[in-house]
Amino acid sequence: MGHWVYEFSGCPDTGDYRQIAQDDEPGEVVLRERADVPSSVDGYVRDSIDDLILVARYRWVAGGHPSTVALQVLKAYEALPPPPDVMLSQ
Repeated sequence: MGHWVYEFSGCPDTGDYRQIAQDDEPGEVVLRERADVPSSVDGYVRDSIDDLILVARYRWVAGGHPSTVALQVLKAYEALPPPPDVMLSQ
């Protein structure tokens, strides 16, 4: 277990930023609660991950009510191409 750096980009309201987290491995999607807008979240999908330097890069998909953002993020995740190691095994 180590400290991962999460890089979030593309959100028009918050801009790009980084966050440090202690995780085994970052997930494929992240919903982040907005401090400035009650009951609102920003949704991100993971673009890339670097296991060597422990950096996960996420891009913004949508913002708003958690139920609608979750659906949009899951649709964006499902549209992503499979990782290279998955494509080789098929």
